[in-house]
Amino acid sequence: MSAPLTTSGLPISQLESLRFKSSQIIDSIQSLQRTIEAGHMAAMPAWPDILTKYNILLSQTHSFSMGLASTPSGGAASQNSRSGSSSSPLERVVLHPSTPLTDAQLDGEVIPLLRNQQTTDVLRVENETVRRLAEHMVTKGSIGVLAPQPSSNLKSAPFGMSKKPVEYPDVIAECDEIREAHDRRVERAVRAVTMLRERFDWRARVEVEVEEPEELEWDPRVHPHVVEDQMDEDENEGDEAKEAGDGDVGMDDDQSGEEEEVQALVNSTMDAQSPPPSTIPTDTNAVP
Repeated sequence: MSAPLTTSGLPISQLESLRFKSSQIIDSIQSLQRTIEAGHMAAMPAWPDILTKYNILLSQTHSFSMGLASTPSGGAASQNSRSGSSSSPLERVVLHPSTPLTDAQLDGEVIPLLRNQQTTDVLRVENETVRRLAEHMVTKGSIGVLAPQPSSNLKSAPFGMSKKPVEYPDVIAECDEIREAHDRRVERAVRAVTMLRERFDWRARVEVEVEEPEELEWDPRVHPHVVEDQMDEDENEGDEAKEAGDGDVGMDDDQSGEEEEVQALVNSTMDAQSPPPSTIPTDTNAVP
């Protein structure tokens, strides 16, 4: 019967912290992936959103790396000081299940943790990415170091001199040149934007002056009597306007009645002055 696994010498707090940080990294990777996919739409997401999520992922990865390299405090640190070793105790921690596992659990849970190489899909995508980047480099990157180039791609060396093979320092030097050229372009772009901003007075072109109405110049807390007088004047003007409106309505009714009476009188006068229709006597015995 095997002895029970003791956890007294293990940095439990540090392991719990690393597990929490690894969970955060996984969530950040999934969030960045969803942002880049953008719901499988044919559109590029906003660059600030991608940059923000990438910076978060970068800071979490750096914190996780520092947690792996740091030495724990407490009993483990005192034990390391007594043994004269300043390295992290995680280097001596071995994965061991505390309970028996089935073959399915061993293949699905333990084996991936023991794997020190990338999965097949990740390794394939990485190789394709490295190959595409190496095609645009003079030294062809790590491919130029590991794989021999065909004779058609080699430049003819001067007479009496042999072609120097590509080495890793050459690849690193070219990467440094690419980074420096990129930094120069960024500085030039930032300088151009700064000059454009200083050339035009953008604030004066965008800013709009809104004039306040005159009634806002009076503060009722400072001039309460003026506000009350103004309100009384407004009420009096409203009453006078209402009375004037009522009077106009009555005058319109009287005027319409007078017009009807005049029109009736004119009609009766015209009927009285019109001559009666003339009658012509006819002989009943007359022959037509």
